Amino acid sequence: MIGKAANLRRWASGHLGQGPPPPRGRRPRTDLRPVAKAVRWSETTSPFHQRLVYERLMAEYIRPEKRRDLKPSAYIHLDPDERFPRLSVRGPEADPRNLYGPFRHRKAAARAVDALHRLFPLRPCDYTFEPAADLALGLGCVYAQVRTCAAPCLQRVSEDEYRALAVRAAHFLARPESRPAETLSWAPPWVAAVAGSCGLVVEPARGAIELYPVREGAVLEEAAVRAEERRLAQAVASLRWPAPDPPRDDRRWLSAWLHAPRRTGAYLVVTEGEEGSAGLAPRIAAVADVVT
Repeated sequence: MIGKAANLRRWASGHLGQGPPPPRGRRPRTDLRPVAKAVRWSETTSPFHQRLVYERLMAEYIRPEKRRDLKPSAYIHLDPDERFPRLSVRGPEADPRNLYGPFRHRKAAARAVDALHRLFPLRPCDYTFEPAADLALGLGCVYAQVRTCAAPCLQRVSEDEYRALAVRAAHFLARPESRPAETLSWAPPWVAAVAGSCGLVVEPARGAIELYPVREGAVLEEAAVRAEERRLAQAVASLRWPAPDPPRDDRRWLSAWLHAPRRTGAYLVVTEGEEGSAGLAPRIAAVADVVT
């Protein structure tokens, strides 16, 4: 039996004691006292720290994809190097290259794709074609007719111009700070490139702020820093994002934490070259004031 508890005595009595009689029509709680051998616990300093310790312990017994409480997140796929790039929705098992997210589920990612098509007229179809001004496939396409697609199939734009459009869309997805505030309803601030990305969990703790570096979906608790607010600048300067050893993928439970309604911490996408820089400290201080 593995659980998260704010009060260990109450948790133990609820799971190892008989407890009150169940409501009528409901089966009684299983009494685990005859088989219980010991109670072990770990003290944690914040809600995120508790979640991290819980997930590390759970991973020793159950693979994340086998857990019913962790729903698979979704991602947007866009490869600007393709001949005619397009937006599509992929699951967490896809190759991290050219993935952007996470989104709560596939419906949320699909809504983001629809919104992106209004900003960047990339083709919504998955056809293979050779561009021609009289191509029947393009002439009969509704998207080409109403001009919500750049229609590379009809040679309305050159291949280079179309790929440049895809590059701008990829940059829009990769850098949350470049997105206008009105996009937050369908592109949350943590949506960014998966491959090569860095992030930072900012969690308020009693009398301090805890900082957990994240690299490519792996929480680096070995590089975590805890500091008083007045020493935040020194703490930020000491932050590092080493490659996780051993390799691990925390994207599934990190996505669940990000979308939790009662989340106490905040998540910052850290751009390349910003790691440990002085400009990161004001961003951390700003979100720390919000979450506290």
